[in-house]
Amino acid sequence: MVIGLALAIAGALWAHFTGLSELDEVGRELYPAIPRGWPWVLAGQLVSLTGVFMLMGGMALAFLYEKKMTWARSAIGALLFTSLMMILFGVIPNEWLTYTQAVWEWTDQKLWVQIPPELLGGNEVNISASAIKDIVAGTYVLVALGGVAAAMIAWQRRDEIQAARDKRRAEKKAVSNYGRPLQKVER
Repeated sequence: MVIGLALAIAGALWAHFTGLSELDEVGRELYPAIPRGWPWVLAGQLVSLTGVFMLMGGMALAFLYEKKMTWARSAIGALLFTSLMMILFGVIPNEWLTYTQAVWEWTDQKLWVQIPPELLGGNEVNISASAIKDIVAGTYVLVALGGVAAAMIAWQRRDEIQAARDKRRAEKKAVSNYGRPLQKVER
């Protein structure tokens, strides 16, 4: 949790300072040693996001995993789950749309794919950067939703899976270093 918190704070500061303008209100250069530009801001955001995920995972391990559920622990679990869903379905898609619209300027005017009308019976089909942006955002949400559903199903079945593993281990016979079953010889 401590490493995650440190990474989250360091990444947030990194994103903040690399996102500052190069000149102050008077026109003087501001923090000349700090690199600027969207790649640096994005890298800082990714470091901060990694730290937040590590912090949340550490909290889940420390307070929830293999512990008897109480109302307080359930509230912590609900807080962590709700925060994770806000990040996955709110913050990440919002940042994607912000970068593509404001920074990279993926608009309807930028055409990425133009299919010749001769191939489509005289109809013109164009795919703009804005459509690609929306396709990526929609696909991300669907994949994330499927991943969350699969993780929740696996979480609910964790006792069954562990029991099956324990049963397989108990049924496994002892083998020699050469892979042959060991037999007890009576003399």
